Amino acid sequence: MLASALEVFVANGYVGTSTDQLAAAAAVSKQTLYRAFGDKKGVFAALIRAECDKIHDPFAPLVDDLRSAATAEEAVRQLAEQFARSIMASRIQKLRRLVIAEAARFPELGTLYWERGFLRMLASVARCLAVLDERGLLAVPAPELAAQQFAGMLLWIPSNQVMFTGGTVPVQDDDLQRVIDAGVAAFLLAYEPRSRSRPRTS
Repeated sequence: MLASALEVFVANGYVGTSTDQLAAAAAVSKQTLYRAFGDKKGVFAALIRAECDKIHDPFAPLVDDLRSAATAEEAVRQLAEQFARSIMASRIQKLRRLVIAEAARFPELGTLYWERGFLRMLASVARCLAVLDERGLLAVPAPELAAQQFAGMLLWIPSNQVMFTGGTVPVQDDDLQRVIDAGVAAFLLAYEPRSRSRPRTS
């Protein structure tokens, strides 16, 4: 029922969604829906909580790869590709748009998604960057701050394009790749180890 609820809420908004639509999309009776969730608000809350419960340390599988990456560029590119493409996935963008649209109506759910979703994701990226700092491939004295900058460079334009246009102006793969390439280059330059950085000119 929750799998189908996301599409219904995204298509109609919370106010425009009825329990009839939710039940029909899930191919269940309204009585079944009521028994499981109580009402429309219960379905919406359960949907957001279920999505948040799926997020723990999403980039943990990358840690071993980053420990063996030959160069900083190889490591940062691998992290950037997985990060940007996973966050820009259609389902994740729909969920983000839904949470943002209803944050004023359900501030507790917006806070939940922020803390268990976005902040957990940033913490996972920070752990990956800390590995590169430990290896001396990058100089990252504040991994949490670096993770925020990393996310901003990769998601600011692509994600906002989807948010503001409601997905009617999709981000093309070539455009996303250009953002990833530029973000990787800028991040490497910003966090290049001092011992390898180019000498400053006066």
